[in-house]
Amino acid sequence: ADELSDIEAALGITFPDVLKSLWLVSNGGMLEEGRRVYQSEQYENDIKYFLPVLRAKKPGLLTADDYYRTLVLEKKILSANLLPFAIDGGGFPFCMRMEDGAVYFASLESQKNIFLEQDLHSFISNVITEDEAWG
Repeated sequence: ADELSDIEAALGITFPDVLKSLWLVSNGGMLEEGRRVYQSEQYENDIKYFLPVLRAKKPGLLTADDYYRTLVLEKKILSANLLPFAIDGGGFPFCMRMEDGAVYFASLESQKNIFLEQDLHSFISNVITEDEAWG
């Protein structure tokens, strides 16, 4: 918890409580059965992994704080109120809007943020295996 507070201070932001809880329990990572798919009536996006914070569990994995620094602070291609928490197979982030916890998919090519769900719980409830999505 202290490390999360240090990262928040360094970035000048406050993480949503639901993400703090997730990071304290699991610190992101790959899902057990490989890739998953977020599927709603309008969108279908693969999820490569949930971003850890501070330290990656495997070499080469991005962390949420590094991704935020790169996309928001350095490259300025992502709004400062969006916090990446997962990425798809192309490296595009799923983000949580810090004010209200709404979940968006950030299409870095088109620079559009696509609203997906009102909160993380709703987002997770629409995550299924690749077999379920594409049989």
